[in-house]
Amino acid sequence: MRIYFFSRTDNNGRFAFRSYYTLQNLRTVKAITVIYFIFALLIRFLFSFYHLSNQSLSHQNQYNKANWITLIATPCIYLISVQLIKRFSTKEPYLRLVQLFVFTFALFLIINSVRVTFFSMYNPRNTMLPYMVGLVIVGTFYTFEYLDTILIVLITGLIFSFMLPFYQPVVNELVLNNLASVLTLTVFFCISRYIFSYRADNFFKIKAIEEKNIEIENASNAKNEILGVVAHDLRNPLAIIKSVTMLMEMEDSTADDYRENIEMIKNACDKATSIIHDLLETAQNEIHNRFDLEKTELDDFLSMIIEEWLKNKKGQVNIVYQNAGKPLYAKIHKEKMQRVMDNLIINAIKFSKPEGNIDVSLSQINDNIFIKVRDYGIGIPDEMLPYIFDRFSKARRNGVRGEASVGLGLSIVQQIVKKHDGNIEVSSAPDSGTTFTIKLPHI
Repeated sequence: MRIYFFSRTDNNGRFAFRSYYTLQNLRTVKAITVIYFIFALLIRFLFSFYHLSNQSLSHQNQYNKANWITLIATPCIYLISVQLIKRFSTKEPYLRLVQLFVFTFALFLIINSVRVTFFSMYNPRNTMLPYMVGLVIVGTFYTFEYLDTILIVLITGLIFSFMLPFYQPVVNELVLNNLASVLTLTVFFCISRYIFSYRADNFFKIKAIEEKNIEIENASNAKNEILGVVAHDLRNPLAIIKSVTMLMEMEDSTADDYRENIEMIKNACDKATSIIHDLLETAQNEIHNRFDLEKTELDDFLSMIIEEWLKNKKGQVNIVYQNAGKPLYAKIHKEKMQRVMDNLIINAIKFSKPEGNIDVSLSQINDNIFIKVRDYGIGIPDEMLPYIFDRFSKARRNGVRGEASVGLGLSIVQQIVKKHDGNIEVSSAPDSGTTFTIKLPHI
């Protein structure tokens, strides 16, 4: 366990821990005020009905006044703490207000303990027990940052030194009493910092466990989704393969039927292969935190991709490429980024009418490079846009030619773009087409 004697917790999770212990401090104030009020009431009862001897307290009148202050102050503090708990918020101004309230109450406890020490006997160092009890209560039950703890030590030490001459004028005793106070405050500081460290350690361990549990749950959900896709989407094309193969075994198949059946087998195999490839791509992107990037001139890179698509003429659409008019460089993983462009172009073709246009453009604005893929097809309904990049997205739908969708393509695109330190956005309107915009840092 790391001990934070003169340091704060690490930035990661510091605010969450601060919010947590601030609320716990507030609840502790509420509980201790009840106990403190009952204790003060009991003392008042003893004074009133049993007439404590003057020998038990050297400054009975002063203690009597302090007791009345406690009886009046503690209910007020209790009510304030109840209201603060009800309205508790993790906003910065509210946390500061609560911390100031808790800090003030802690000083109230310690100063009262100091006064009891002075009221007990003429020589405080012989009766330091109330002083130590107050410090132990604050150090054990409350969580303070090290600067707050140091401030409590300094204020308490100064108050003790200021009050001491009124009760003990002898110089030697003044020195000895102050040394006893310094020792007590040192013990308090060590206790407070150890308790802080212990609670911080437990808090961060619990948070780490919670985060791991969330990761495990997400991984389990993803596994179940993948298994569902494998069981459902791969079963259909494989069933087609099996059925067509059985038909081909029939002797009465004609030559035309044979070629048609072969084409069906090829299409089914392509569909199964595409789904498997998407599943593997998703898994690989999850495993690898970073890609090996290389400096690439994007105009040549995109021109090569568009040229390949024009040769294939898939979907019989026209792809128009507009370059930036100058060389633009970015660090990319060529294979992964080609996967991004292929997915976006396939998506554009899927939802475009035959002989429709697809525009691909490259541009630079300030220190960013923008790659846009725009189609003029059926567009995306507004209610689907928030889910378009989700894995196994519920926004998936068949293309205009009946092409089925697994719902992984755009999720893969977003994964890859993010690992290039970029982002991707989409804008669309029904029957007006869709535009995907990739933003990458320029080098």
